[in-house]
Amino acid sequence: MPSGKVHDWVTLGTAFMAIPLSGMYLPPETRPLAWLAIASYTFSGIWLSSDLDVRSSAYRRWGPLRYLWLPYQKLVPHRSWISHGWAVGPLLRVAYLLGMMMLLWLALSWGLRQVGIAIHADPHSWLMRFTDWTLTYRAEVWAIVFGLVAGGTAHSLLDWLSTRFKRLF
Repeated sequence: MPSGKVHDWVTLGTAFMAIPLSGMYLPPETRPLAWLAIASYTFSGIWLSSDLDVRSSAYRRWGPLRYLWLPYQKLVPHRSWISHGWAVGPLLRVAYLLGMMMLLWLALSWGLRQVGIAIHADPHSWLMRFTDWTLTYRAEVWAIVFGLVAGGTAHSLLDWLSTRFKRLF
């Protein structure tokens, strides 16, 4: 299995190669979507790595927020189809991160209300705004989803190829 540094270099290298290629070969009106996909690919490969299910460099990269990933590590077995699945893994990590952020926001707003500071934290209104946004910016959402899935797939594919190569030799 490649090290975290190898995964990072492959992610960054392929992302940096994709930027000029998209500029050369895509029509100008589609380039912003391609660059959005490349940015989400990079975020997926670096910050939402498949190795967040263990205490890895990707896990440590989150700094003090790395503790958000402890329940994920306890629930998801390493290199399982859940963590390293080509579409399931990245989308699950995004859903998990959004859920944890929502829980943190609700806990913070509850704590602030206890000391007399009111913050509007209605999850239903957030969900409605998020739904409206995804319907309004459909192409952008698909570019982000494509990039997130591609970033997770690149990680899993590199692990798979490395394992196959080691078994052959």
